Amino acid sequence: MKRWLAALLVCCLPAQATIAEQYAVIMPGTSALTQQFMASLGNALPEDRIIELSVNDAVPEGTDLVITMGRQGLEARLQQPDGLPTLATYVTAESLLATAAADKPMHALLANPKPARQVALAKLLVPGIRRIGILLTEQTQAGLPEWRQAAAQQNTDLVSVTVDPQQNLTRKLVDIITDSDILLGTDDSLIYNADNLKTILLTSYSRSKVLIGPSAPFIDAGSLTTTYSSPDDMARSTAWLIKQGVPGSGSSYPKHFSVLSNAQVARSLGIPLPDDATLAQRLAELEHAQ
Repeated sequence: MKRWLAALLVCCLPAQATIAEQYAVIMPGTSALTQQFMASLGNALPEDRIIELSVNDAVPEGTDLVITMGRQGLEARLQQPDGLPTLATYVTAESLLATAAADKPMHALLANPKPARQVALAKLLVPGIRRIGILLTEQTQAGLPEWRQAAAQQNTDLVSVTVDPQQNLTRKLVDIITDSDILLGTDDSLIYNADNLKTILLTSYSRSKVLIGPSAPFIDAGSLTTTYSSPDDMARSTAWLIKQGVPGSGSSYPKHFSVLSNAQVARSLGIPLPDDATLAQRLAELEHAQ
């Protein structure tokens, strides 16, 4: 009888309710990428409500955080009058410089690879490198201190050259390749684009120098390897940041990432290449140990 009464009392106690959050995601359109991102975000935040919005939709009442995808989604968000906090995803440091300042709390989860990961990846594949070369333009010079810090953490020297792609790209490229052991591609669309890529690849590989980065689309073209964030990586990183508490300003890189490599390029350069999953795991272990 006593056990029955105790069980009854427990059942009658009010349950501690979990308050679900509501997140509105502004998407530039529907694609395989956006669908995978939304599915992964829902799996990572199963207790919360996630609403899909187009760039023309108003943010519904009850929203706790607005998440944008891409520059188009961010620009649409900046036109909205409310002061709700915003988490911008799939934007690069370069595109943020060209975006008007937001009169609302906003944090950016950058799409471009984290410099420290790129340098660590270079050291994993070519352990003997001592000097790392990067090309910059005036629009990406602001990122130079972060590249320097990343190189210093790996006990390497950073050789940087500022170029005008319309005037002296080839000459500066030859100079920096001669003065460094490896070339790391930066997220600079004025340098790394379809018009310049052939020149960069031929110039570097003719001197047996490796190009790492700047992003996944360059791997098929002839870059050796890079880190990047898949839609699942970006969604899981978004959920992780939400659970930690989204900062009201600044930017950060996705916590979760993958590696993509070109095995043919590795063979031609005589570089032993572990599989991409192994490389990603090693990099994650290195970051965890720091």
